[in-house]
Amino acid sequence: MSPVRDAVARKSGCLSSRNTCGLQSARTTVSYDFLMVTLRIVNRDTHRTKVPAPLKATASKRSKTAATPVVRGTTTKKRAPKSPKPATNLELREDSIRRLSEASFALFVAKGYHATSLDEIARAAGLTKGSIYFYFNSKQRLLLGLLEDAREAVVSPLLDHVHKIEGSATDKIAGFFRFSSLNGIEQPQKLLCLIKTSIEFRDRDDAISKRIVEIYDEIYSALEAILEAGKKRGEIASTSTKELASMIVATNDGMMLEWHRRGANIDGRKLVRTVWTTFLHGIEPSN
Repeated sequence: MSPVRDAVARKSGCLSSRNTCGLQSARTTVSYDFLMVTLRIVNRDTHRTKVPAPLKATASKRSKTAATPVVRGTTTKKRAPKSPKPATNLELREDSIRRLSEASFALFVAKGYHATSLDEIARAAGLTKGSIYFYFNSKQRLLLGLLEDAREAVVSPLLDHVHKIEGSATDKIAGFFRFSSLNGIEQPQKLLCLIKTSIEFRDRDDAISKRIVEIYDEIYSALEAILEAGKKRGEIASTSTKELASMIVATNDGMMLEWHRRGANIDGRKLVRTVWTTFLHGIEPSN
């Protein structure tokens, strides 16, 4: 090759190389600029993007969990259940009196007052004989307490119920029989204790017999007032209200005793219905 051509070729190659180098440099610059712009856009969008609420909550929980150090090889102790609160002296007293009263009601109804010993009562109540003297002082005071309990649970609600009945005298008497029969179902021991004790102490002159008379006088007085008002309105035949009230009480007590004596051999509801319907027909005035 001639020196001229060689020089031209070298010059031409150099130019070509320069062009190639320049083109590559330009491309590199463009790529770098494009990359920087892209990163700026991504960073901007990332800062603008909000984290959804569930992700925030999860992240918060994780951070709290991570903040709590966990020591390996240790176990969390469970709290022992609280022991029941011990009974107070008042609660123990009330429970003992209740147990003694329930045992006494049952034994006095089954055997009678005089045939029941304090040892039997204490044994049935699961207490000592001394507890009876501690809470009631004596056997007599025990029975007086039972009679008062029977009055408050049986007699007073009965008379209140009859007094609230709006209607004729016969309606009130019918209500007397019905409510008394409910007492016989719901509280038989208290009602029967009152009835049977009144029979056992009928010829005595002591605190027990006097209290029984006072309780029954409340019943007689309420019935006599109802019957007297019925006579004035012409709802009841003109008969002695005192004897008629005694007849109502005797019929009611006898019905309860018969029910107690025969038990399942007689339908108590039918007995009550028969008694009061027959009785009411007998006291209605004849036309």
